Amino acid sequence: NGTANKMNGALDHSDQPDPDAIKMFVGQIPRSWSEKELKELFEPYGAVYQINVLRDRSQNPPQSKGCCFVTFYTRKAALEAQNALHNIKTLPGMHHPIQMKPADSEKSNAVEDRKLFIGMVSKKCNENDIRVMFSPFGQIEECRILRGPDGLSRGCAFVTFSTRAMAQNAIKAMHQSQTMEGCSSPIVVKFADTQKDKEQRRLQQQLAQQMQQLNTATWGNLTGLGGLTPQYLALLQQATSSSNLGAFSGIQQMAGMNALQLQNLATLAAAAAAAQTSATTTNANPLSTTTGALGALTSPVAASTANSTAGAAMNSLTSLGTLQGLAGATVGLNNINALAGTVNS
Repeated sequence: NGTANKMNGALDHSDQPDPDAIKMFVGQIPRSWSEKELKELFEPYGAVYQINVLRDRSQNPPQSKGCCFVTFYTRKAALEAQNALHNIKTLPGMHHPIQMKPADSEKSNAVEDRKLFIGMVSKKCNENDIRVMFSPFGQIEECRILRGPDGLSRGCAFVTFSTRAMAQNAIKAMHQSQTMEGCSSPIVVKFADTQKDKEQRRLQQQLAQQMQQLNTATWGNLTGLGGLTPQYLALLQQATSSSNLGAFSGIQQMAGMNALQLQNLATLAAAAAAAQTSATTTNANPLSTTTGALGALTSPVAASTANSTAGAAMNSLTSLGTLQGLAGATVGLNNINALAGTVNS
C-alpha cells in the first residue's frame, strides 16, 4: 500500500490533519523533484500530512507537471509556508518564484470570505491596537492599517480572521458599537469588497458616465453617442431583446428608471450602435451617419440588414417620444421623420 501511495504521489499518515487545515496548490516546482524533496521544502513550516505531485499519465512513466498539492496537519503551518514561499522563493532551475495558494476545493474558505473592512478608525491606532480590539472574536491571520504615501493612517484597516464565522461575530458585536477618537461617526465593520464587488462598482461608474452622455446627447447629433462603449451598447440591446428586464435592475436602480424607460434607452443605444456600424473611416459627414441610424429606426428591413439586434429592438417609432424626454432631445419628431425620409427617398 505504501508503495502504491507513493506511486500516486502521496505520502500518507494514519492520523488526520486538523479540521480547519487547508489543502494548498503549489506551482513553479522543478519537474525532477519527487515527494521526498518537496517534503524537505515544506517541513520547516510544520508537519506535512500529504503531498500529491500532479503527473501526466499519458507518459510512461508518468512525468511531473511541475506542480503539486500539499496538506499540512495545521492551518497555521500552511499559511506560514505560503507567507514564506509564495512569490518569494525561486527553486533551482526555475525562472519564476513558487506559486502557493489554497486549492480550488478550499475556495469556500477563501480569504475574501473572511476579510473585514474597518472604517472610522482613530488615526492614532496602530496594527496592534486593532488586533487587541478584534482578537476576542477569534484568530486573526492578517491585520493591516491603510496608510497614505506619508505613512500616516487613513483611518481604516483590514482584518482577516481564520473563519467566516469569526468575521461575522466581529461584525455583529463591533459595527457602529463606538465612536473612536477623532472620528465623525461610529466605527464601520463590514466584509471587505471582493474583486466582484469592485468590478460591479467600476461598471456602475461607467454606466453613470454613459448615462450622462446620453442625457447631454441630442437627436440632432446622434454621433455624440459614438463614445458609448460596445459592451454598454450590447448590454442595453440585450435588455431590449430579452424579456427579462429584471436582470438589469442594477441599471434601473442606479438611473432611477422603470422598465419602459430602460427599453427606450436601449432603443437609443441600438440607434447609436447602428450609427457606429454604418460609420466608416471615409465617411466624414456626421449627418449621413445620423440619418443612416434613423433610417434603421424607421425601417425594420433596413435595420435588420445593418444591425439585427437593432432591428429586433426597433420595429416602430412609438418609443421615440419618451426617448426625447429621456435624452433631453431638442429635435422634434417631425424633424426626425424628415431626416429619415431623406434616407428612404
